[in-house]
Amino acid sequence: MRNKRRGAAPHWRNGADYTLVCDCQRHARRERMLWRRTLRAANRAARHLGRGGIALLVGVPLAFGAIGIPIEAMNLSLLTTTLEVVQPDAQDLPIFTSPAVQNDFLSDQRPRVFTLDVAKEEFFRTQVPYGSIIYREAIRNRLSPELVAAVIESESDFRERLVSEKDARGLMQIIPSTGRLMGAEDLFNPSENIAAGTRYLRYLFDRFGDQRIVLAAYNAGEGNIEKFGGVPPFPETVNYLQKVNTRTHLYRQRIRGNYVASLRMRPTFTQ
Repeated sequence: MRNKRRGAAPHWRNGADYTLVCDCQRHARRERMLWRRTLRAANRAARHLGRGGIALLVGVPLAFGAIGIPIEAMNLSLLTTTLEVVQPDAQDLPIFTSPAVQNDFLSDQRPRVFTLDVAKEEFFRTQVPYGSIIYREAIRNRLSPELVAAVIESESDFRERLVSEKDARGLMQIIPSTGRLMGAEDLFNPSENIAAGTRYLRYLFDRFGDQRIVLAAYNAGEGNIEKFGGVPPFPETVNYLQKVNTRTHLYRQRIRGNYVASLRMRPTFTQ
């Protein structure tokens, strides 16, 4: 080695400051050059990718060097490419989740506020036979679900295959001719029976307006309402009105009781 100044500390520079003794020095220079290029590329990519990208970009060359793979065998152009984040396709999600879980986690709907109407719907869905159908058809025909449930309980006690002496059928005890007028083909089908019965009640409300007259007409027939000018004096009809009104009131009490109990059980948060 030649130094320009006698006694000065050795200073390594490219050029004529040193003399190659063996090929290992040439390889060392090449490796240092490749590492400097790698670090510069990593710094450029890090400015685009952020901190998470630095660990990836620096860790990959180190891993290659640790297992003995030449760094020059790596495609360093990948370090400067912009990574594209691929979002999963919603159609692929059922492979890992059920439809119910997908709806819960992917829908934009927020949880509903717990109100008396929500408590009522939950009550019919969980505690009343055929309650989901009753609630749906009652709301569709602008009727009280409690009233419809009370009529069904008074008419058939929720027995869908019941047939009366007058050939009234199903849950709401509908005569076949009335069922056909209301669009029901199978009165033993709970959904069709309740749909026809609620439509008939809606028709009676639109015609008579008063709930007592409506219930009397449902039990005794529209002709007897016209004949007697109101509720006919039949013991069966009088008992029927009292039974339906009492059960309607009991349904409302149960719904309100469940609502109040649920409110007390819900946790309260203070700011």
